[in-house]
Amino acid sequence: MRPPSPRRPGGRREQPSAVTDAAGDEPDVGEATPASSRRVRPGKGSEEHNPREGTQRSAREGFAQRRTRERGGEKSSREEARERRARARAERAAREQGEERHSRAVERRTTRGVLATPVAAADAADAATLLGSEEATDLGDRLRERTRARRMLLLRRIAVSVVTVALVVGVGWLAFFSPLFALSTGNIQVTGEDGTLVTVDSVRSSVSPFEGVPLTRLDTQAVSRAVQENVAVKSASVSRRWPTSLKVSVTMRAGIAVEAAEGTYWLVDDQGVRFERVSSVGGYPLVTLSGDRAAGASDVASMLGALDQSTRSQVSAITSTGTQVNFTLRGGQTVKWGTSGDAPQKARVLATLLANVKATTYDVSAPNHPVTS
Repeated sequence: MRPPSPRRPGGRREQPSAVTDAAGDEPDVGEATPASSRRVRPGKGSEEHNPREGTQRSAREGFAQRRTRERGGEKSSREEARERRARARAERAAREQGEERHSRAVERRTTRGVLATPVAAADAADAATLLGSEEATDLGDRLRERTRARRMLLLRRIAVSVVTVALVVGVGWLAFFSPLFALSTGNIQVTGEDGTLVTVDSVRSSVSPFEGVPLTRLDTQAVSRAVQENVAVKSASVSRRWPTSLKVSVTMRAGIAVEAAEGTYWLVDDQGVRFERVSSVGGYPLVTLSGDRAAGASDVASMLGALDQSTRSQVSAITSTGTQVNFTLRGGQTVKWGTSGDAPQKARVLATLLANVKATTYDVSAPNHPVTS
């Protein structure tokens, strides 16, 4: 059945409602607003709308919508579904666009943070060269460049460490194994020798086993012991003279008495060591050491050192047991000295007795109560 025309001769013009239609339904979302309800402001270069034509077009559109609803609501539902999907797509696109903008902002901030982080200060110039131009904005490229820069700087440090180790090893080998610092016994300097019992040649001969040993590895204590193998040397001090020589300072033994042994006479020092053969007693007293030779010789040296020159020149023979000392004067008198204690006081008392008392025996072992007989 053909719908009635909205405009009949002699009839009334129907005005569709913008809110409800004849069936009482609300207009669909997206339906056009009747043209009669819009005001069109004429603008520059535009024409004014005919209100009559707008009313007719609104009536036709409203009729078309009612006709569509009369034929069924399926099309309207499909249109609503399409519109919802369209709105959902639009919202999703907006969200994705916002997330993309946020991701780009984060990427820019991350890039600025990475590029602002300094490389090691000592290699700043090399790092700046390796990192490239400041105009580079790609984060991946800059990170790769930074990784390469750090790798190269690490390799440089490793190379420097290897070279340093090589230099240390080379210097160590040069110092400890190279013949550059090898000992030459011909250049040894000797002091303190007497020229008879100990000579420069005898000292160099004692050191000859160390010929060719680098001074950096030379045991000076061992050299000193080798020099002291000469019995006339009481002690020896050894010091290095770079690059290939030594200085040896010798302390000779000094005789304090003469000891008869092996059918001859020997000079004895304050340690009881026989170090030189002599043909006669000479001006030394004849000593007899028993028990602890070193302790007895030390007591004899203490006693002789305490006596004045006049009394010491009268001593002809000394006997030491290691605890007691007795001696005989050239006039035949006997002196009981006792231990090495109070030696200065004993020497003063003995000198007074010899000057004032004539006796054959003088006992000064207790200097506060001397006894003569």
